[in-house]
Amino acid sequence: MSRAAARAALIHMLPSYLEAAGVKPDKVFRQVGMSLEDVTSAKVVSRSQIHHALALSARYVGAAEIGLFLGAAADPAQLGPIGLAMRAGATAETCLQAQINLMPTMQSHTDILLQKREDEIVWTHRLVGDDETSWLLNEGAGAFVITMLRHLLGEGWAPRHVSFPHRCKGLRAQYEDHFRAPVRFGDQGVMQIHMTRADLSKPLRPNSSADYRFTDAANQEPIGMFRPSVSDIDLAVRRMIDASLPHRPVTLPIAARILGISSRTLQRRLDDCGNPFERILDDRRHKLAKTWLRNDRISVTEVAMRLGYSGPSHFNRAFLRWEGRAPIEYRREAASAAPACAE
Repeated sequence: MSRAAARAALIHMLPSYLEAAGVKPDKVFRQVGMSLEDVTSAKVVSRSQIHHALALSARYVGAAEIGLFLGAAADPAQLGPIGLAMRAGATAETCLQAQINLMPTMQSHTDILLQKREDEIVWTHRLVGDDETSWLLNEGAGAFVITMLRHLLGEGWAPRHVSFPHRCKGLRAQYEDHFRAPVRFGDQGVMQIHMTRADLSKPLRPNSSADYRFTDAANQEPIGMFRPSVSDIDLAVRRMIDASLPHRPVTLPIAARILGISSRTLQRRLDDCGNPFERILDDRRHKLAKTWLRNDRISVTEVAMRLGYSGPSHFNRAFLRWEGRAPIEYRREAASAAPACAE
């Protein structure tokens, strides 16, 4: 399992992208235990949650190449020092090195190197400990680097070639059009951007570096080892359960995979605070059932379906256990009590 963590600001461009595609961002974020506020506040989350948010988004919009679009749309200012570093060097090479040096403030367990080979420089990027779900973040990182280098070197600049460690999941032509270079997949276990060394060593235009002085770098410490609090885990699980109930309630193994931890670890962390996974699921169903039953425009059968039950009979048995009465009786009593409460 991955222990990697990242600031949710890595996907600051995702909400507007989803809205433009007709997808509610909150629908995506809650399914991975996150919120829109996590993104805007640059909260530190499990990097696995970011991987799953990207994968869900790609599925909803029907674009496997979503990482390219997001990387190209990234706002350096939203990324803090690591983004602004790309505009602060005397050459493109020093800009890339500054970004690498600041990477620990944005995410942990990331190996990035600039390898110099005769007439070329190779930018290598590896997400340490992550599984195959990391492919979209790899593609987004590559797209961001290319976009920033074009800002520095001119719109006509292009790398020699690009390679990704995963297989191609979109249209290869889309990638080659975006990078304007040959693109290989399933190559050497790391992502690589091969560039002409002379291009990266040219002095940049004076205005390329702007007036950035890394003033806020001291405010972002390296993330290092990440261990979310029990309350953070509990909240994430409740969000996932609420978002998945109308379809198929999230299971403990799925929730653990999204959070980047083992099922045993997740169960132990929840047990430690006295809220086992099954109890959280049962509690959320109970509270939502009472809320929806007070709305007479929602049938009992629909309430059962929204809560993820296979039929009304299973819901009826659960509600009897919770309230000691059938759902229809609870609805009648709630309706009769409403006028008295309103007076």
